[in-house]
Amino acid sequence: MRTRTFILCLLALCLSTIRGYASGLGDFRVNARFLTDRMAFELHLNSNQYNDLYEINYDFLCNIGPYVSGIAVADTRAMDAYYRYLDERNDDLRWVLSQAEYVRFIDIEYFFRPIYAINNVCYLRVYKIYPNRIHFYFRPPRHYLTYRGGHCRAHFGGVSYYRRNYPARYHHPVYSRPCRVSPQMRPHDFAGPRPGNRPPQKPNWKPAPRPDRKPVSVDRPNYRPPQHSEHKPQARPSHNPHKNPGFKPQERPTRRPEVNPDKMRPKQIREKSNIKEKERKSLSKRL
Repeated sequence: MRTRTFILCLLALCLSTIRGYASGLGDFRVNARFLTDRMAFELHLNSNQYNDLYEINYDFLCNIGPYVSGIAVADTRAMDAYYRYLDERNDDLRWVLSQAEYVRFIDIEYFFRPIYAINNVCYLRVYKIYPNRIHFYFRPPRHYLTYRGGHCRAHFGGVSYYRRNYPARYHHPVYSRPCRVSPQMRPHDFAGPRPGNRPPQKPNWKPAPRPDRKPVSVDRPNYRPPQHSEHKPQARPSHNPHKNPGFKPQERPTRRPEVNPDKMRPKQIREKSNIKEKERKSLSKRL
């Protein structure tokens, strides 16, 4: 019985721990603390606001954890869930921050819209402003290791826990204007991969017209470009023109003249006599 109870307790501890690490963004707990630490530093929050703000950021990151992969590829269902949880988180902050603090919070983009995606990967905007992820201005929240999402809206029927406890803890004026994120921010937060740098086009620029027929491939063997009748070369003249208008070219003889043996060179005569001498010897052998 003790062994079974020990296994169940160990399993519950593992499940509660895994919840803080099952995100493409990294550890929920570390990201929530870093975001809360920078918000408390820039907005000048007190200890109660600091602790409540950590719970709100932690619940927000845990809720969007299953949708991170879909958010990275701009999936419509995942983005709808993300902006729904983002509006709930920003609405909870109305009861924790004063009206002046909330106005400053809206003007800071990396606090009001903390997540963005580039090339199918999600990031926290606050890390762009504060790249040193080890440095913290304040100590961990009071319940940094013990909080498991007990004040999430899912445990209170969709109603804000901080709105219920506002009169007992805070007395500052509440920001009363709509605090939802505009749908026009979706392409700005989750844009696709940007193309390379292209030269700017002129306003009156038009593409060149396509040719009427496709050009013939010149990679084929024995290729000859088509010749049109109007582009045929002119016939070669039969004789070269001469300056003298009465000039007539001499007609070439139809038969080649025979060579006079007396005018042959001595070398040619010797070669011819040698051939005749060989013919005589071969004839005598036959006889």
